[in-house]
Amino acid sequence: MSETLAEKIDTMLASVEEEVDDSDLAFKIRTARQMVLVYDDHLREHGNALDEAKVDDDTLENIRELGYLD
Repeated sequence: MSETLAEKIDTMLASVEEEVDDSDLAFKIRTARQMVLVYDDHLREHGNALDEAKVDDDTLENIRELGYLD
């Protein structure tokens, strides 16, 4: 399985976090990493809910046009 976008972002932020000496900045980076992963979980849950709801193609297209799906 390939790495998700959220995992790639987390990896990049982790490498930056290792280089940061300022504890306040390190805290902000750790928090950002956690937020990205939580957001990714929410997106997956929403995608699973749509899959289970058996939404018709027109509705899915409308949701895509609104920017909620890729």
